[in-house]
Amino acid sequence: MQYFLDTNIYRNLVRNLSIQEVLELAINIKSEEKKGNDSAGFPITVAMELISHLINGDPHFEECFKALILLFEHTKNYNAEKDIYHGTFFPPLNVVLPKYFFNEDGPFLEIYLLVIKLTNDLVQNQDENNAGHFTTQIQAIKEQILFEKKEIFENLVQYIISINNGKLDWEYFKKNKVARDKWFLDMKTGKAFTFLAEGFMMRAYSLVGIAFERTDKNFESFKKFHEIFFPAIAMVSIILIQVGHGTKAIADINDHRWNTVTDISMMFGALFNSDIKEKIFVTEEKKMHELFDLNNMSNRIIKLQEFKNRFRI
Repeated sequence: MQYFLDTNIYRNLVRNLSIQEVLELAINIKSEEKKGNDSAGFPITVAMELISHLINGDPHFEECFKALILLFEHTKNYNAEKDIYHGTFFPPLNVVLPKYFFNEDGPFLEIYLLVIKLTNDLVQNQDENNAGHFTTQIQAIKEQILFEKKEIFENLVQYIISINNGKLDWEYFKKNKVARDKWFLDMKTGKAFTFLAEGFMMRAYSLVGIAFERTDKNFESFKKFHEIFFPAIAMVSIILIQVGHGTKAIADINDHRWNTVTDISMMFGALFNSDIKEKIFVTEEKKMHELFDLNNMSNRIIKLQEFKNRFRI
């Protein structure tokens, strides 16, 4: 099996540890994984989240730096014959979509692959001062994360404008009971998630420059996509619920609720299988577990304590 650990799992594992203890932890986990022919992949989205905190003055700098060390040491493999390090990486949403529908990498792959190189550069000799040499690249990572949030943010903005006479009002549903009731009913019946799934599918077409049309063939692809990635698609409900309640803070793209977009990207990476090895997603996020369970995928997601038990941490 291949394990996909989310951002907070890596942060929890390194909390209160010295860097030397982090290195020893990585060795111990890999040793236990090897016994069961298990391994862990490099999650691009998780690395991006951790790197985004490596700015001087960030209160989470130290913990995220140690978590990045653990991520790198935990997921890398060494080929003695070729004297190179290699490993499996788990792609974000914008790589998964074109790969799933068209077996193409899409325009963002090179950007994300640079994240792996940057991680290697940042953790060299486990020196925190490395971050000071890559401030431009770290800022670019922060901007990329913001860009990915804006994709869904702008879609919601345009939708609200379209139903509110061309005006943006984040309290629209709060002020309109009939519209609010329908908004929540569509989520309850699954209609909203069908609409969202098609939106993700259209995004895949856009990424490879192909015009999207509804056809019988597309519908079959859509059904399979909806089934496989339902937990990630339905995760958008966390944001939709806030919109339905008219939460003012949701109007700010920097509000913590928009971190859900990063969670969605992680989930797409965890659910996407391009090889025969089954992936196990490790997270403490309650909503993620609920959505995996709803789709009969409870065997593909575990919590931190279960991960610790499996590998004697």
